[in-house]
Amino acid sequence: MIDLLILYTVRNRPKTIYSIRKEIIEIFGAFTKPSIGTIYPALKRLLTANAVGLEEIMSQGGKKSSYYSLTKSGKEYFKEVFFSSTRENPSLFYLNLQSRLGTMSMLNEEDRVRFVSEILKKVEINKFEIENQLKDEFLELDYYQTQMLKHTLEELKSLEAYIKNLKVNNDG
Repeated sequence: MIDLLILYTVRNRPKTIYSIRKEIIEIFGAFTKPSIGTIYPALKRLLTANAVGLEEIMSQGGKKSSYYSLTKSGKEYFKEVFFSSTRENPSLFYLNLQSRLGTMSMLNEEDRVRFVSEILKKVEINKFEIENQLKDEFLELDYYQTQMLKHTLEELKSLEAYIKNLKVNNDG
């Protein structure tokens, strides 16, 4: 997830680790606020994968600043990470989904259509699993578990409607 957000953040111009963090929080802060301790290892991983480039510049005061930028191969790497399998854990699925929806503009139209199609299938599977749990007469759910599942099912239906209405053409 953090790799996508970093690549999205440096897509237009080089940035320092602090400006990367600041922009991630400004744009994606509703669902994540990564620390420098989270971003730094991700940047090292992205450097190793040649997805980002590093330029170190000395200021007139002698302070070294490191600027990270998206490389040509970084655009392909973004796509690779974007389409890597989502987690089975539903809570991680939702976090990953938020990151992907928030960075989807880096994809071409064909890839956006493919992504929406794949995600709708996964949402449908999640809905089906919850509906089966609610119908299972041998599963001893208490009142609160039943209410939680019903609420989650409603959230999934809302998410499904939202995704179906996403604009995936060139206007993004």
